[in-house]
Amino acid sequence: MKRLVVTKKELFTIPNILTFTRILSVPVYMTLIILGGLTVWHYAQYPEWYVYVGLGVMVFAAATDLFDGMIARRFNQGTYAGQLLDPIADKTMHIGCVVALIVVGYLHWAFVIFLVFRELCMIVIGSFIFNDVNIKSNMLGKVASAILSVGMIACFFHPYIRQLWGEYGFDWIIVTVGLVLNWAAAINYAVDAAKQYKYNKAHGLLGKDPDPAADTNVENADEKTENKEN
Repeated sequence: MKRLVVTKKELFTIPNILTFTRILSVPVYMTLIILGGLTVWHYAQYPEWYVYVGLGVMVFAAATDLFDGMIARRFNQGTYAGQLLDPIADKTMHIGCVVALIVVGYLHWAFVIFLVFRELCMIVIGSFIFNDVNIKSNMLGKVASAILSVGMIACFFHPYIRQLWGEYGFDWIIVTVGLVLNWAAAINYAVDAAKQYKYNKAHGLLGKDPDPAADTNVENADEKTENKEN
């Protein structure tokens, strides 16, 4: 049976601790958003500014994503565990925010279906191949995540946007664009994973420790194939 072995030293690096902070922030800002947001629709008796405190917590937690990457590169603290935890933290933050916004009526419930289904597909596929490939985030995924984050921040002001633009305002449009790019990034990851899996299978590397240079190996192999054909 394949096993992912992570040591305590690898797990509790400064970048990983910042990643854990992002994950732990999710129930905090979800609670604040829901309590304050329901008050806007007169379903609760909590201050409306709870919503914006929740937004502040979420933005602060998201900012740690910039610092953990900088620290990992500067002090050579990048680990395979960190590569696994970082996207999990991002996905957890996105899903938690979307769910909270849907509960208070700031976002349509259909958005969470497309987002959660995409993440479930990635989790299910990744659970079978995480020991056989080493998939790193790409630019498309980063852009999609950034646009999705901007759209969700805009949704915090949906009651005011709604008065000017109607129910489907520019905040929902931005989230839609982010979701489309999110799915495009998922397809790109799937293609990359398939290439690595095929390469590792051909070279008897399945079930062994992920090789950070696997991406390069696959690309070089493809280039060699193209050169031979030419």
